[in-house]
Amino acid sequence: MFILNSLSVLVALSSCVYASPTSSSTHGSRIIEKIESAPAGWTKDESTRLDKDGELMKLRIHLVHQDMDKFHDLAMKIATPGHELYGKHLSQDVIDAMIAPKDESRDLVEQWLRSEGLSGQATISPRADSIVLEVSIAQVEKLLNAEYEPFVNEKTGDAAVRTLEYSLPAILKGHVDMVQPTTFFGLRAMRSMISGQREFDESTLNTGAVEAVTGCSGTTITPKCLQNLYSFTTATNYSNGLMGIAGFLEQWPIKSDLSTFLATYAAEGNVAESFTCTLVNNGTCPQAASGAGVEANLDVQYARAITESIPNVYYSTGGRPPWLGTGTNTNEPYLEFLNYMLALPAASLPNTISISYGDDEVTVPLSYATNVCNLFAQLGARGVSILVASGDSGVGSTCTTSAGTKMFETSFPAGCPWVTTVGGTTGNSPEAAWTGSGGGFSEVFGQPSYQTAAVNSWLTTDTTHTANNAYFNKTGRAYPDVAAQSTDFVVVISGSASLVDGTSCATPTFASIIQLLNSDRLASGKSPLGFLNPWLYSNATSGLTDIKSGKNTGCSGVISGAGFSAVSGWDPATGLGTPIFSSLLTISKAT
Repeated sequence: MFILNSLSVLVALSSCVYASPTSSSTHGSRIIEKIESAPAGWTKDESTRLDKDGELMKLRIHLVHQDMDKFHDLAMKIATPGHELYGKHLSQDVIDAMIAPKDESRDLVEQWLRSEGLSGQATISPRADSIVLEVSIAQVEKLLNAEYEPFVNEKTGDAAVRTLEYSLPAILKGHVDMVQPTTFFGLRAMRSMISGQREFDESTLNTGAVEAVTGCSGTTITPKCLQNLYSFTTATNYSNGLMGIAGFLEQWPIKSDLSTFLATYAAEGNVAESFTCTLVNNGTCPQAASGAGVEANLDVQYARAITESIPNVYYSTGGRPPWLGTGTNTNEPYLEFLNYMLALPAASLPNTISISYGDDEVTVPLSYATNVCNLFAQLGARGVSILVASGDSGVGSTCTTSAGTKMFETSFPAGCPWVTTVGGTTGNSPEAAWTGSGGGFSEVFGQPSYQTAAVNSWLTTDTTHTANNAYFNKTGRAYPDVAAQSTDFVVVISGSASLVDGTSCATPTFASIIQLLNSDRLASGKSPLGFLNPWLYSNATSGLTDIKSGKNTGCSGVISGAGFSAVSGWDPATGLGTPIFSSLLTISKAT
């Protein structure tokens, strides 16, 4: 259903050189992926020496799925209101039977590993679409004809062991489409570093000034403010359904901080409500107050406050490689998280998942982006609504490719057509686009049919973007789809209140409102909404406030006037707009 845009792929991957099918190296192998250098911000860690024989690596070899185009078509029908299949979500067994890799693919990989003396270390994934190895780095290097090196992120201090190039036997062409960890360096939390975490003076909430929206004091955002701004004051206190919050990068929410937050800032102040911490891929969830994660606390505190009595689960996913010498260099966590979710029985799946992590699309290998996006599609077809942050750099920061071409930057997985991407607004009388709100057009994924009319309307009627036409791909998947408040959110960190910005604020806010809708549908005997976008673009536009002022920006000093303005209708700054829960509930009940 969603094909890769071949022209835009060349642009997006200008910093990545992908070998042609005929390229080869010695011993009958061919280069699968090659990047000229580590992504921006990552440098080789010259101070660290790898013990390649002692350090272990968990390697996932992914087999090519069959009939993915047919599955995409079916998943779209299930998500389209009015179609006879709408809401008839699939079991994972049915999906796997439809897209299962060929037996030949598994057999060829097993023969290859046997010839390398590694068959004893190989296991088949639960869904039989990957072969997972846990072997030394030296063994991985020999297997992939690669050289792994330690890298460090100059900004975050994160460490990773990655290669810039790897190869596979030529006979595996058409049978293996991804091997990780190899060339993908990982995620980052989508929390704005423009102003970052800063102290909050609580006295500003009690100024006595007239409020344009009840509960919204000045620019400060609390659950009480959001309740009135987005019209969920009268929402039923549901206790059914399940709200999911994805956690990565050793970010942990603290229950004592949540209790303080609810008692002080939530509309009901119910400190008894908490969350369950589920560990994925050897994740952890310590409760020492000093270890509070800003991203994790932000996501959990607002999801919990908005969903009230609906069970909440925080999925703490391990997978960030530790500092060298302390253990196994594990796989990239998105893959581990999504495969864990798909292995769950239907009764254990959350109805909604909020994800506030991603990275620049250009840094994500094409094979990885495609596979992760396909996993999102499968979750949607199983009835899960997935909302992701659009990013906090507007249309980009560097905006220059390795070839020297000027281009707006896009985010992943924000540009995946199988997720609902949430942009950012600020202010409340009226709301306006936030300058940092990520928005634009994917350079990898083609534009899906559900948004063609909305995007074409913007392209043909909006005059504010014409000066920037050369800097974005008009045929790509456009985002964001929707938006919500993104600035001056009060969050409790290690017992003290702070203010933070970012589409990480918007995403759990919008996702929690979707969970209210899902819980209402379940209580009425209906299926959950699942993949949202066909419903949003066709049925639900009247349940959203169209944002018509403000602009996202970016490309400072590189492209003058860069960014997109919020205008009437869909736009790549605020999407279709911000939620009106009472209206969305009425629409949901009628769908």
